[in-house]
Formats: sequence, structure tokens, C-alpha cells
Amino acid sequence: MKSILRALRYGRLIRNVYTKRFVKYGRQPAGIFWSNEQRQVSRFKIILDQILFVRPKGSVSIADVGCGYGAMLRFIRENKAYSRLIYSGYDINPTLIKACKSDARLTSRHFHIGDRPVNSVDFSVMSGTYNMAVTSNVDDWEEYFLGCLESCWKYSRRGMVFNLLSSEKSHISDGSLYYANVKRIRGYCKTNFGVTRVIREPHLPSDATFMVTRD
Repeated sequence: MKSILRALRYGRLIRNVYTKRFVKYGRQPAGIFWSNEQRQVSRFKIILDQILFVRPKGSVSIADVGCGYGAMLRFIRENKAYSRLIYSGYDINPTLIKACKSDARLTSRHFHIGDRPVNSVDFSVMSGTYNMAVTSNVDDWEEYFLGCLESCWKYSRRGMVFNLLSSEKSHISDGSLYYANVKRIRGYCKTNFGVTRVIREPHLPSDATFMVTRD
């Protein structure tokens, strides 16, 4: 019961924080706490390239959990390399989903309010979804976001891919950013989900991308 109440409280706080931010900055990376478009797009590319690597042929369905204003779908449509991806987007913030559906460059039926897919997909993906913490208690935040991963895993036929800021010790910064101990999170995923690889890129030294697969 305690974890359920915490999840509900965090959900309310997350909606409030992102609504205020989006109202201030609008449809741009800063509107959902990204530092710039280059870093946002770099993370999209890492995630999507990993999916195409493990599924080299055929169409692949993905659920973008924490889709924000739909930037990943725009990136997919602008790059032919990702044309075989079948996209759906989810966010717990109604303001952001409304922004996705009102964007003429996107397709409104691809977007839904929620913190997990409503139907099974090949992969759930989360880019930056759990970086902005709404608590200073790192244990509580990790319990919350790992619970979110468990919900998504149930609807992920092939696996899931997500990125986190990384540090030798898990902590939440003065700016409310969550940094994960990569070894601990990888161990949790291996034990509770499936085979887990960690991808590190030299141009994003503080990032870790986790690729979790069922086989």
C-alpha cells in the first residue's frame, strides 16, 4: 500500500513539474528538461539503433514511455533508417499528450495518457523518463522507477531500452537529477527481467543506456 500511495504522489508531482516547465518553454528540448536538442537526439539514436541491431529484419513496434511532446516520433519520421519502427507514445501528463495530438507534424492516434503501454509491443523505450526526480530520497525514487520498469516489462515482448544518468554512487543532485549506480541497476534488471547490456558512448560520458532482452 505504501508503494502505491508513493507512486500516486510522485505521479501528481511529476505532472505538476512538467506542466509548469512546458508552459514556460513550449515544444523544445528545454520544455521537458533536456539541455539541448543535440543531446536529446543522440539519446534517441542510441536507443533506436540498439533495437534495430537486435531485430535486424521486419517491422518492430515500440512504446515511447515518457514521450513528452513527441520528439522521438518526429526524429523517427525524419530518418529513413527507422522506417520499419511502429511507434506509440505514452506520458502521464495530459498537457504533453494534448501537445502531441495537436502537432500537425505528428499523428494524434499514436499518443496516449499512461505510464506503460496499453497493448503488448516488441520494445518499451524510455529516454530521460526517470532523470528528473521529485524527491530527495534516492531509495524511494529507485523503488518508484523500478516499479515503472516492471509494469512496462509485462507489455514488452522482446525487451526494453532505457537511459539513466550514471555515477559511482546513486544519488539525487541539488538540481533534482537522479544519478544511478549502473552496476546495481544492471544487476536488478538481470535478476528480475532478462539479459542486460549497458551501452556507454564517449560523447555522453555521464549516460548509461540499458538494453534488456528476453532472449
